[in-house]
Amino acid sequence: MSRQMLKYFFILVFLTSSICCFSNDTRAINDVWNKVNVAEEKNDLKEATIYYKQLNSLYDSLYNEINSTQVVDLRRTYFIGDLELERQQQQADVLRYIYLFLLLTILFSVIGYLSLRWQKVRLLHTRMELEEAKRKAEQSIYNKSVYLSNMSHEIRTPLNALTGFSAILSEPTVDSEMRNQCNNIIQFNAGLLLNLINDVVDISCMDTERMSFQMKSCDVVALCRNVIKTLDGIKHTQAEITFVTSFESLVIETDEMRLQQMLINLLVNATKFTPEGVITLELNRSDSGTVLFTVTDTGCGIPAELQKKVFDRFETATHHNGSAGIGLSLCKIIINRLHGDIWIDSSYTNGTRFIFTHPVCQ
Repeated sequence: MSRQMLKYFFILVFLTSSICCFSNDTRAINDVWNKVNVAEEKNDLKEATIYYKQLNSLYDSLYNEINSTQVVDLRRTYFIGDLELERQQQQADVLRYIYLFLLLTILFSVIGYLSLRWQKVRLLHTRMELEEAKRKAEQSIYNKSVYLSNMSHEIRTPLNALTGFSAILSEPTVDSEMRNQCNNIIQFNAGLLLNLINDVVDISCMDTERMSFQMKSCDVVALCRNVIKTLDGIKHTQAEITFVTSFESLVIETDEMRLQQMLINLLVNATKFTPEGVITLELNRSDSGTVLFTVTDTGCGIPAELQKKVFDRFETATHHNGSAGIGLSLCKIIINRLHGDIWIDSSYTNGTRFIFTHPVCQ
């Protein structure tokens, strides 16, 4: 490389570097270059070499200074970028925490709402149970009052008869015919009182499922005829009690005493509401193969709004007949235990008609 080219190279480097250098360093370099030019004009290579070394040192220092400045600027720039990234990261973390807080708040709000709703449903259910228990307690108190009122009347009637006619028997002037009549009345009222007590006991036994049934073969035609004959001799009504059937004999498996008790309760109940007319016990076979019993009277009948209640305990069609309201409920319990059913024929309007079914075989 010639000296002229070298000179131009250093000038190019100098011009490139002088753009970023300080003014003092630029003047120093220019002074040295002037000295180099003077030395070259003198053709003093040694002195020119010395000046070139000085130029090299000046360029090195200037280069180092520029590089160090750029590094510092770059470091400052990167430092500022790191701060910006850190700030953005902090903002992202804050937003993330806010979103998490909002999510948890919504979750806890939903859980709290569902919990309050469930508590409300429980309170409503508990309130309904308490109201139902209160209703049952009030109904029980009412039934107890009605039961005690009716029982007092039902018991007082046969007891008064027993007391009055027993006193008549003690009089010496009573003839044998009157004595026999008083004796029959006393026996009849004693039987009524015993049946009433037995009904109460049977109701209690049915509540605990301890009432026993003795199932055996029974001719229900003969049983119905005996019941009609018994009631016809002790009835306190002008109504005629009849038995109608197309069978000469019909054998089923049942508890004879319980079935007889049920028939007597239905027929005695009919006599209380039928002072005159006809009371009919009818025996048939239903289409389903079961035995069908029907007790029909021509009495005052039962209002339609009370027909569904007469089988409830202590319920009666009217409280003026002295009934304790347990006979029909006992009939329903007995026939249900015998796998049958009982109801009132609402289509019959000339009185009252009770119908119950009984299976032929258990």
